[in-house]
Amino acid sequence: MDATSRHIRVDAARAGRPSSGDRTYRPDELVRVEIRMPASVAADLFSRARDAHQPVSRTASDLLAKALDDARGDAMA
Repeated sequence: MDATSRHIRVDAARAGRPSSGDRTYRPDELVRVEIRMPASVAADLFSRARDAHQPVSRTASDLLAKALDDARGDAMA
């Protein structure tokens, strides 16, 4: 089975409103996540998105994916 065809289960974060639906997604499926952040972080995020000529959501997703990889020790040295 191709790795891109396997489904991914997104477990609840134990906070907020409980999910009303199935939380199993294809790896390429977009998942909406709402977050709150300090204005200074948001300003930097919007600036980076503008400089990269890409949507804020894509910029945030790319930055978060890199940060998670770095936290796991997956960063290229």
